[in-house]
Amino acid sequence: MKLIESIDPIIMQLVIVPIFVIGIGIWLALLSKKVYIGPITTMILTLTYNYWYFTSFFPDSKLSFTMISSWCIIFPLISLYLSWFILMQLQSIKDFFLLEPREFD
Repeated sequence: MKLIESIDPIIMQLVIVPIFVIGIGIWLALLSKKVYIGPITTMILTLTYNYWYFTSFFPDSKLSFTMISSWCIIFPLISLYLSWFILMQLQSIKDFFLLEPREFD
């Protein structure tokens, strides 16, 4: 906990959290070969991080709908796009190498 508290909140919100939550979402989308797994995972991880952040740094405050920040919407959209793009690129590369050899006239 001391390590996380020692990290600057700006660096945590703009660098570390996006890389981890979007990266894990894309990784799970690649493993499952389903595009929708990426944004769902990213949204769950982002909501979990927000819940942990608000309950640990503001323990006396009441959790409300404002706990959901814009990052909870933006990160899954980025994850959806990247998951879709990477999976389509992998499919096109696979299709390129699986071409049937043709006879030459």
